[in-house]
Amino acid sequence: MNTTTKINSTNVAIQPAGGHWLRLARWSTTAVALAALTACGGGGGSDDSAAATGSAGTRVASCGKSGGTLRIMPLGDSITEGESGHNTYRRVLWQRLKGAGCNVDFVGTKYGVSAGYRNSPSKSPPNGDFDLDHEGHWDYQVNELLPFVASSVAAAQPDIILIHVGTNDVLAGQGASGIASEISTLINTLRAGKSDVYIVLAKIIPAASNTAGTAALNRQIDGIAARLSSTASPVVVVDQASGYSTADNYDGVHPAPSGEAKLGNRWADTVLAWRTS
Repeated sequence: MNTTTKINSTNVAIQPAGGHWLRLARWSTTAVALAALTACGGGGGSDDSAAATGSAGTRVASCGKSGGTLRIMPLGDSITEGESGHNTYRRVLWQRLKGAGCNVDFVGTKYGVSAGYRNSPSKSPPNGDFDLDHEGHWDYQVNELLPFVASSVAAAQPDIILIHVGTNDVLAGQGASGIASEISTLINTLRAGKSDVYIVLAKIIPAASNTAGTAALNRQIDGIAARLSSTASPVVVVDQASGYSTADNYDGVHPAPSGEAKLGNRWADTVLAWRTS
């Protein structure tokens, strides 16, 4: 895993919310912990074993299991990886979580952003003040992620995987039901790497060249989550499409700053809600 200097939460300036091909708690808390949770803006919980290892405030602010770091894998295509000249939603997400007092580690085999083509060398985003690790793959369809994601998850051991996939499949003309089937296979493949991973599955943002296709896929997403969610490995849906316009994309497909803010903030809302449940 690549490493990068993590920004100090006291220095974060929170960013406000705002084609072409791309291939991309469960813990009981004490009254003291609940008070600390409110103070840190929605961190997370702890289990009983954590109670003996540190203060409630420290455990809550960590947003990680038993007071540890919360490991998040952003998974997808170029909407996750991003292109030179763009920071991606990952910066907004990082800022939100750090601003809430969370100790976060983004994980994955990729680093930085793409040069704008498949399997390009990693490039630096305009602002490198966030964790640059991820599992976004420019120009990839869902089936192309299947051969390696289990090993990526096994190596990185994320607590949460954020999935935004299917845009390339739509743009290639694949039907919604077929893409949905592949997404189901993807989720089961991820669990082969870590059986208790928490999965956040996105209804994807619209692509200007086929908004009907992205909307058709999104109608399948709730059903996928309902079928595959389990106690050990919940699957929850975040609606990234609602309130998102193709005008939020700089080229009809990839998020401009306004789109990055919408995506990042909705991911953050979902992560923080999980940590406080």
